[in-house]
Amino acid sequence: MAFRLSIITPDKELVEENCEIVSFWTVEGSMGVLTHRAPIITALDIAELKAKKTDGEEVFYAVHGGYMDVDGEKVTIVTDAAEHWKEIDIARAERSRRKAEELLKKAQSDREEARAKARIERALLRIKLARR
Repeated sequence: MAFRLSIITPDKELVEENCEIVSFWTVEGSMGVLTHRAPIITALDIAELKAKKTDGEEVFYAVHGGYMDVDGEKVTIVTDAAEHWKEIDIARAERSRRKAEELLKKAQSDREEARAKARIERALLRIKLARR
């Protein structure tokens, strides 16, 4: 049995496909979804999402936070940003990491520091997946 996985960003619906398993990181820790899982709504962390499609192919996405809604038949992720691992531009991710590190050095408030650290975390995730 399969369920439908949807990843939605403000710009587009990134993916809509049938999957057997999805594993991901919430702000509470690692989780996974199989068909007919009990309903849950959870906050996602900046982390890799791994999906095994019904044809056996494993695909990976960089998910930059957001929320996941599981109803037993469908998994819907709503996030500000997500990328398929094969579409990540590693050079751009490296530039983003360097720029964020410079911003961190110049941070003058806790808020600026937190934003720079989140940018570094997103860039490192993208780099990790692009090198897969």
